[in-house]
Amino acid sequence: MLTGVILAAGEANRMGELKQLLEWERENTILGKTIDNLLAAEIVDEEIKVVIGAQKKRVEKYLQKKYLSELKSGIIKIIENDDYKRGMMSSVKAALYELSQDNQYLLFTLADKPFIGPEIYKEFYQKCLEVKSDIFLPEYQGQKGHPVLIKNCLREEALKLKGEGGLRNLFAVFPDKIFHYSSDQPEITVDLDLKKDYQKYKENNYKLRVLKD
Repeated sequence: MLTGVILAAGEANRMGELKQLLEWERENTILGKTIDNLLAAEIVDEEIKVVIGAQKKRVEKYLQKKYLSELKSGIIKIIENDDYKRGMMSSVKAALYELSQDNQYLLFTLADKPFIGPEIYKEFYQKCLEVKSDIFLPEYQGQKGHPVLIKNCLREEALKLKGEGGLRNLFAVFPDKIFHYSSDQPEITVDLDLKKDYQKYKENNYKLRVLKD
């Protein structure tokens, strides 16, 4: 079984405002598009955990309105991380609690990954199952990307980790357990951290393109 995790607790300081709820395509948001793409992939057979923190009441209200049926059915679950200021690792840990005993893999991605489409999620998960990796780490031209898949057997070790660096802490402890998957999809490395980048994508009808300063 697969549990999806979308890390959406950050303050988005470099953006200057909460980027999770910025407009993305018609009547959608950056976070909404990321969730929609993972839902459309139809690979999560347990639940999608959306970890929230900064402005959590505002984000939760948005999620409850847009995904009412998915929340009621249990396919989406909101996880509150009140320790979000301590770094991404706190959100990773928040997602690792209350997992089904049948859970086999966890898929981690970030809230600001609206370019990662359903087919990418499908491809990576199928490849992960094929190679039976403990940690499936996709890369584009040598740059680490998302989604990252981790076998549930590493859950207890991940809960022991300290620091702010998110899953990089786990990579450092178990480098021999990583399957580095070379992808030709630049989408997996694109973050929406800066307002200038967001504006360029918005002006380009939310299409991916190489950004130049």
